[in-house]
Amino acid sequence: MSPPPATTLKHIAAHLDLSVAAVSMALRDHASLPATTIARVKRAALKLNYTPNSAGSALAAHRQQLRVRRDFSVIALVSHWPTRDAWLQHPSAQRLLAGATARARVYGYELQHVWARENGMTPARFSRVLTSRGIRGLILAPLEHPDGHLDLAWEDFSTVTIERPARYAHFHHVLPNYSADLRLAWARLRERGYTRIGLVIDAGLAERVAHQWEAAHAFEQTRVASSASSVPTLIVSGPNPSAAIAAWLRAHRPDAVISRCNHVLAAASALKLRVPRALGYASLNVLDDAPGVSGILQHRDILGAAAVDILHSLLHRNHRGPHAVAQGTQIDGSWHEGRTVARPRRGRKP
Repeated sequence: MSPPPATTLKHIAAHLDLSVAAVSMALRDHASLPATTIARVKRAALKLNYTPNSAGSALAAHRQQLRVRRDFSVIALVSHWPTRDAWLQHPSAQRLLAGATARARVYGYELQHVWARENGMTPARFSRVLTSRGIRGLILAPLEHPDGHLDLAWEDFSTVTIERPARYAHFHHVLPNYSADLRLAWARLRERGYTRIGLVIDAGLAERVAHQWEAAHAFEQTRVASSASSVPTLIVSGPNPSAAIAAWLRAHRPDAVISRCNHVLAAASALKLRVPRALGYASLNVLDDAPGVSGILQHRDILGAAAVDILHSLLHRNHRGPHAVAQGTQIDGSWHEGRTVARPRRGRKP
């Protein structure tokens, strides 16, 4: 007995009294169709046991990819800092831009860094400028402040954010794996014999990463056998961070510090603590720290490439605006061997 014929787009179209093109667009979440039509088509496809033909889907995807390249050849990496180059002064930002640019070329796009405050532009005018230039894909660079805002006409754009801005958590986003990076730093320090490990974080950065470093550090402290070796976390704010760090070092005497605050080495120097002989130092972002430090290398180039991968997928599916359920992609860092922590104990490999 032969199997029943497979359901096709034509069958669904006849069932709903729609065109085949409309059914195809609905199954791809095309932004030009009402949400009610898309939902109705998907219900019918499920009811009729529709299964896409893999060969046909591959051909359609190839054709769509060619159309996307032709119609949306430029994607914009948007920064919204006080000056055009304020964000790009950070080496990690430069690395991210390079990674995103290289991946964009693979897909046939040109990636441009665009400053949202050019010539005192308002968000509404900036949206119109992007649209007039044929730009439909945006990568939103980290905002200057975690709760900052840039009120563009988001419904007109496919958007991916770097990090997870508080006001725009409904977009797909890519970010470093902050928790895993902190735990990796702990593991490397423990391998080298450090027992009193402290954490120093700039208050603004602690907020930017949603306090994930602090949470992971607290967890690692619970695994240390002796409570006497527990060092309280220091969140640095105020006009004299070096003095606050120096007071903390004197009071708690850690033998190693994990840090995302660029004043720790200066405070240690003021106390005549030799690094790494008297104090180990591991940075949570060696790209933006002092030269030669040990710690976590955040692979910002890979992070930028991942943002382009996701954006390309959104353009391919014609998805614009926010998502009902946002997805996040985390990029693990790796250990960078510098000169600010002791070498591994004999017989142990980092």
